[in-house]
Amino acid sequence: MDITLFADSPKMLKKRLKQKYPQLSDKQVTQLAEKKYSGWGRLSRAFLEEVESVNPETGEVMNLITALWETNDNLMRLLSKKYGYVEEIEKRNAWGDSECEVSYQTIQDLYVSPAVRRPIWQALRIVKEIEHIMGSAPERIFVEMAREPGKKGERKVSRKARVQELYRYCKKEVSELYDSLSEKDENELRSDKLYLYYTQLGRCMYSNEVIDLEELFTNRYDIDHIYPASKVMDDSLDNRVLVKSERNRSKSDTFPVPQSYVIQAKDLWTALLKKGMISKEKYHRLTRRDPFSTDELAGFIARQLVETRQSTKAVTQILNKAYPKTEIVYAKAKAVSDFRQEFDLLKVRDMNDHHHAKDAYLNIVVGNTYYVKFTRDAAWFVKNNPGRTYNLKKMFERDVKRGDETAWISGEKGTIHTVKKWMRKHNILFTRKAYEVKGGLFDQQLVKKGKGQVPIKGGAEDGRLASIEKYGGYNKASGAYFILVQSDDKKGNPMISFKHVPVYLAHKLEESQEHMLQYCREELGLINPRILLPKIKMDALLEVDGFRMHLSGRSDNRLLFKGANQFIVSSNMQKTIKQVGKICADYAINKKMDISEKMELGETDLRGLYDTFQDKLKNTIYQKPKQMSDLIGILEKGKEKFECLSKVEKCLLLNEILHLFQCRRVLSDLTLIGGSKKSGNIRLNSNINKLQQVFLINQSITGFYEQVIDLKAL
Repeated sequence: MDITLFADSPKMLKKRLKQKYPQLSDKQVTQLAEKKYSGWGRLSRAFLEEVESVNPETGEVMNLITALWETNDNLMRLLSKKYGYVEEIEKRNAWGDSECEVSYQTIQDLYVSPAVRRPIWQALRIVKEIEHIMGSAPERIFVEMAREPGKKGERKVSRKARVQELYRYCKKEVSELYDSLSEKDENELRSDKLYLYYTQLGRCMYSNEVIDLEELFTNRYDIDHIYPASKVMDDSLDNRVLVKSERNRSKSDTFPVPQSYVIQAKDLWTALLKKGMISKEKYHRLTRRDPFSTDELAGFIARQLVETRQSTKAVTQILNKAYPKTEIVYAKAKAVSDFRQEFDLLKVRDMNDHHHAKDAYLNIVVGNTYYVKFTRDAAWFVKNNPGRTYNLKKMFERDVKRGDETAWISGEKGTIHTVKKWMRKHNILFTRKAYEVKGGLFDQQLVKKGKGQVPIKGGAEDGRLASIEKYGGYNKASGAYFILVQSDDKKGNPMISFKHVPVYLAHKLEESQEHMLQYCREELGLINPRILLPKIKMDALLEVDGFRMHLSGRSDNRLLFKGANQFIVSSNMQKTIKQVGKICADYAINKKMDISEKMELGETDLRGLYDTFQDKLKNTIYQKPKQMSDLIGILEKGKEKFECLSKVEKCLLLNEILHLFQCRRVLSDLTLIGGSKKSGNIRLNSNINKLQQVFLINQSITGFYEQVIDLKAL
């Protein structure tokens, strides 16, 4: 273990070994320090210590870690038939045929990272509550298979930089292409057509003929899938090539690539492989001559139905344990994304948080259709339907039935009519997990006397704290949570206020109520304090005079909030918000590019969105917080300035105004219409006496159940 801990510092490792093992010679220490071990073992404590079996030679019962020490057998040998460890492991992993109670300890024992354990536990709690609401266990649970993330720590290289690096070694051969590439910006190379054009050295991948760059974005050229999209959902660059449209039409959905194409273009493929322009996998797909086997076709389907990622398998394992009679069905995020595009189901992430729930609904629709069509055994489907081909691209163009179950009815009046109806609904429950702050205690930078809030540790053995007056102190003590306190003001009148409990004192103050009252009297200076609520966590939901918001922090004597009311507008306005977001994203990448020429939005669309924002602030619940109502005048007076802005500036401003309505702490820059750079900061005085109504709302994990506490009536 020491070698692993000090792997990056041989000097510290030698020092550690000498201190820990003084009997070792200098030579032995040096030899040990030269050994390299990295990472940690994947074997759990339960596996090594709790799994026991009888040693056939001695008759002694021992666990695995003891057997590794006492015998000459390695782990693989211990897991052979000679011992009984494997049988014991299988018994422990067998969930049985009846429901088992799953505790958080069950989650802790999973071999997944701590960051994954919490969402697994949250998912299980949600399913449990839905079971309680419905009155029975679910027949099927659908688990989304998210897109594969990039490798952790992997540096993302821009497309332009990657291609320029490849061209560096052959720019003399293709000088014209290199010069034109240098003129392109990163935003332009986001186009797959243009990127493939340069990685194919400006040639058609099926004919080896030169592609006319000026006509690249016309219907003369297509992007084709080498492995047909009808058989496998693979939109990676390894499976796509830029070709002349007539070649693409001639090839259709066949595989392998026609022999005539191979004859004409193989020299190009070989050259591209040598130059690193295409991968070995792409070259293999292009040159392969064998058609797909039955097992391969089954494998393509199975990838839509089976998950291999460790975290997703862990969720499934837990769900199987909790619901052994429930079918666990996977739905691929890519399939859901394609379904959205096929049926024009808009997704606007920036508008509100409803897209999460709607994605979950679509995962059920799409996942169930795949499940019913192919069943869990894809190989069975292919082998038992030899004369029946499948087409993943046309999954939803035909009815999907199996036995008495109908998963999909095609046509505009079929299942899609129901799906669109539910996608238009906005009666979606929204919750946010309340939490207690851990970790950083305060700003690490010391400040001079008079401003420090937390004293530094003194050097005395009795652990006394150093004087702030003499040594300064740490500023901005992090708050762990809030308490609700009633105390007397200077005139003896009762007042109710929120007070924060700092992280560095939280544990001590929780030991007794007297400690908390002492903190209120001595540190906060409260007169006759009485604790009304001992803990109000961060992101707790409050309703203040009818406006719901989440408590997110404090600044001096003010409480900071983020809204909890999901923003809803018409379908046309959603499309405008979506397009405005794209314009702002493009502008962020390249501020010099003239985006206005490519904009589909007209002045009427932009003006309409501005008017919608203005109406929402003036005539809906968003006018309730004072910081929001103060902005009504800014938008009214700024309308004339808005009309004088360029299209891009209007988009930038509209995107900033949208922040006012989002359920997160993002301030809006309204300087283009004469407003503040930090507009929309929802704050309240920690003293709630002047407020008419203040409710603390404790929600269940789904939001279906609520407990409402009137804070002014405590």
